[in-house]
Amino acid sequence: MKISATDTYIDEFKIYLHQLSEKEQSDVIEFYREYIADAGLTKSDEIINALGTPKNLARKVLADYSIKMSEENYKNVDDGKMTSNERFKKNVGMIGLVLLALMASPIAIPIALVIILMLVLVVGLAFFFILLFLFLVAASVICGIGAIFIGLSVIFQSFPTTILFVGAGLLILGIDFFLIPIIIALFKWFFSVVVIFFRWLGKKLLHGRKTPMKGEKTNA
Repeated sequence: MKISATDTYIDEFKIYLHQLSEKEQSDVIEFYREYIADAGLTKSDEIINALGTPKNLARKVLADYSIKMSEENYKNVDDGKMTSNERFKKNVGMIGLVLLALMASPIAIPIALVIILMLVLVVGLAFFFILLFLFLVAASVICGIGAIFIGLSVIFQSFPTTILFVGAGLLILGIDFFLIPIIIALFKWFFSVVVIFFRWLGKKLLHGRKTPMKGEKTNA
């Protein structure tokens, strides 16, 4: 029995959807099988011309699902019991899938390369500032504790000097404990802005091009 071009395309397409649940895979495959049938696509080159290669289409589908889960803050994943660290990893994965989806479109490849370079630059700068921040915090904590010990070491020789050094040490430590949560919050806010940007970029890419996506109206 001869295998149809549709079956060949769908079988390869399904291989790349392993990140989705069985139900999600079934829904997606049914959607594209119906699309191919309604559009009257019977040859492999016709299907690829309309949808792209199975691998590239899968990249776009995975990016689309990842964006939707990110927008819902992963409430439907693990009954919404995901930790902040797990959400962070999921959002990083979403960013990666959007970049892969961009690379799947020849027209969008230059845009993807520019974005990747910008992302590398931003991540590099963020990494540098994180290291700088950790170094300054460590140095100030050492200075603060050192000042306290120096102050205590001369308590029987000069009480005013002890008060001065201990007070300075406690002030330095107090500033550290005050600034650390603020800096961490700023980094989290910056990452959330990056995530929002990639959600927007992904939706523009996936729903602004000719490739039909599940959940949107088509004229096929």
